[in-house]
Amino acid sequence: MDWDKETEILVIGFGGAGAVAAITAHDEGAEVLITEKMSKGGGNTNAALGGFLSINDFDKGLQYLENLCFRVAKAVESEMLRTYTEECLLNSNWLESLGAKTHKYGGASFPQLSGADAIEKRMITGKNTDDENSFWNFLRVNVEKRKIKVWNNAPAQELITDASGAVIGAVILKEGNRLSVKAKKSVILTCGGFEFNEWMKMNFLKGYPYHSLGTPGNSGDGIQMAQRAGADLWHLFSVSTALGFKTPEFKAAFFLRPIAANFIFVDKNGKRFASEFTDIHAYNFIVEYFDLNKLEYPRIPCFIIFDEAARTAGPMVLSSLGYNRGKYNWSKDNSKEIKAGWIISDSSINGLAEKISLEPEVLKKTISRYNNFCESGEDQDYQRPEEKLSPIDQGPYYAMQLWPCLLNTQGGPRRNVKAQVLYPDGNPIPRLYSAGELGSLFGLLYQGAGNLGECLAFGRIAGKEAAGNIMI
Repeated sequence: MDWDKETEILVIGFGGAGAVAAITAHDEGAEVLITEKMSKGGGNTNAALGGFLSINDFDKGLQYLENLCFRVAKAVESEMLRTYTEECLLNSNWLESLGAKTHKYGGASFPQLSGADAIEKRMITGKNTDDENSFWNFLRVNVEKRKIKVWNNAPAQELITDASGAVIGAVILKEGNRLSVKAKKSVILTCGGFEFNEWMKMNFLKGYPYHSLGTPGNSGDGIQMAQRAGADLWHLFSVSTALGFKTPEFKAAFFLRPIAANFIFVDKNGKRFASEFTDIHAYNFIVEYFDLNKLEYPRIPCFIIFDEAARTAGPMVLSSLGYNRGKYNWSKDNSKEIKAGWIISDSSINGLAEKISLEPEVLKKTISRYNNFCESGEDQDYQRPEEKLSPIDQGPYYAMQLWPCLLNTQGGPRRNVKAQVLYPDGNPIPRLYSAGELGSLFGLLYQGAGNLGECLAFGRIAGKEAAGNIMI
C-alpha cells in the first residue's frame, strides 16, 4: 500500500506513558513519531498531582501488590506483578539518571496490607504551575531535547494490519486529512482510558452518571482500535474514583478536598452512608449502592453538608488537581461559588434541607447523631478517624451536590510482561504494545500513584521491546 509517512516506532498518545516509551525507544536507537489527539500533550499525567509509585524492597513490595491485586479474585497474572515490582524499584533511578530529583510524599493506600512499608509515593522535585506539573514538565522537556517529532491535533483513527494480523501502522487524522503512517518496527498505544465516553461508562461501570476530573481527550479511542485488531480486554469495571463537583460551565469536574473536617456526606434521603475519609481513589465502592426498592442509586448524586468553620477554612476543592487546573480559580472563602449557586447556604439546617430537597427532620437527626460521635470521640457508624471528628455546629450551613468523578479508568486491552497487547487466547498481537492507564494492571483495588508508576514501568518496557523488533 501507499504510505503518507513512515517511522520506525509510532506512539499514539502523548501523556506520561507515551513520553517514556518514546524516550526509551529513541535512546535504543529507533526513529519515533508521537501523535496526540489534543492540542498539546500531557493528558491525565498532567491533570494528576504528579506522584509516581516507587518500591524500596522487592519482596515486601511484591507482597503488598499481591495482597492488593489478588484481593477477592486473581485478575492479573503473578508474573505481571513481579515485573511491575521490579520496574518500580527502578523508577526513581531512571528519572534521576535523566537529571531529575525526586522526593517521597506518601505511602501505601492500604497500610493494613502486609508489605505496605515498602511502598513509596514520590514526586519529581520542582515547581507545579497552572500549566504543568513537575512530572509532566520533566518528561516533555526530555522528549523535546531528543527532537522526537510530535504531531498535535492528530488523533489516530484506526490501526493498520497486514494479512497475518501484525500491526504495521495507523491512520492518523492530521489537518483534516487521513494519513496512512507506516510503523516499520511497532505501534505503541498510550492514549488513555474512557472517562469521556458515555456509552462505555454506561456499559462498563456499575453506577451512573460518572463525571471525570481528567482530560476530555480520554474517550476510549485506544480500546476501540485495539478491539478492531483483535485484542482481549480486562477489568473494564476498574476505576480510580473521587467525589467531586460538576457544573455545565466546565467539561471536567472539580476535585473535592475540604480543608477542615466539619462536614459529612449524605445521600438523597439525608442519611450519612460512609466514612468521609475513604481513600480518595475508592469512592466508587461507597456510592455504587443500588436501592432495589426505589430502583435508584441513592448516593448518585449525594451531598456534602458543612458549616461556617469549614467554609472559612479554605476552598472546598483542590484546584491543583484535574483538567480544570489553571482554568478557574476557586475562591479561598468559597464566597464566589456561593454567589454562583454552586454552594447552597442557609442560616438553619431546616432551611438548607428544604433548598436541596431533603427532609429537614432526617437531616437534623443525621447531623445530631454525627455531632454526638464527635463529642464521644468515636464514630460508631463508619469508624471515621477520631482526629477527623469535627462537629457541624456553626451556622450558616452549606451544601454542595457531589458526583463520582473519575481520576481515571484502569481497564482496556490486556497486555503481558513485555507490554505486548494480547489476543483473547493470550498470544501477542504482533508489533502492538501498550502502556499507561490504557489496560492498566490494576483491577479491583488501586494504589495511589500506581498509574504514573505504570507509565514509567511499562513505558520503558514497551519502548525497549518495540525498538528491538526487526524492521519491515
